[in-house]
Amino acid sequence: MFKFFKNSPKPSLHQLDQLYGQTICECPVQEQISYCQRLIESSQYHLTQSSPKEEIDYFKSLIEAADIELKKLKP
Repeated sequence: MFKFFKNSPKPSLHQLDQLYGQTICECPVQEQISYCQRLIESSQYHLTQSSPKEEIDYFKSLIEAADIELKKLKP
């Protein structure tokens, strides 16, 4: 029999990145945008390095959450 998995909600950037959740989100919007862009770039770099699967999954989640946050921040 097939198992169907319900899509669980993806964690937000606030949940994945403590610095963003506690500090950066209080900064001006342009600073938040810059942080998200740098976070995506550095996470993409880490994905090109040989990393354990857990880290790869984390970086992919971080990239996705930062991208969602960017879309919220940009008008």
